[in-house]
Parts: sequence; C-alpha cells; structure tokens
Amino acid sequence: MRATYPPVYRPDLLRQDVAARLQRTYEWTLAASAVVPKVAEHIVPPLTVAAQLYEAEQYQAALRQLSDAVMMAHQARMAYPALPGL
Repeated sequence: MRATYPPVYRPDLLRQDVAARLQRTYEWTLAASAVVPKVAEHIVPPLTVAAQLYEAEQYQAALRQLSDAVMMAHQARMAYPALPGL
C-alpha cells in the first residue's frame, strides 16, 4: 500500500490567490452596484469579512468567506442578467 501525503502547503501562493480573488470580486461588486445598487447590500458584508480575514492572515477562512460572496454574485447575475460577468 502506497502512502499518501497531503499537498504541499504554500502560504505565499494561497495569499496571492486570495488577494487576486478579493480584488476581482471587489471590482465586480463596484461595476454591478452601478447597474443594480441593491446588489452591494448583499455582497459587501461577506466581502468585507473576507478582506478582514485576509488582513489577519487567515487565508483559508478568507477563501471560504469569499466563496459565499461569489455565490451571491452568481445568484444576482441570474436574477439580473444585465449585470457584468464575474
């Protein structure tokens, strides 16, 4: 039986990935709120928490929180087809 090892944990890569996703989601939220201002009411709170977790170097938690914001963004796009792509 072969041993399995956990993937190599690279905090620097995770940090960069989360930063890029935060930036992208923030930019989308700005653009989407110009079209449908109410969208920001739902996406900004989890996005803010994700940014706070990122600042606290809690990258895994930030990524989980960010996924909530992205899911809301996708739901908003389904409800409002005029919103920009994410």
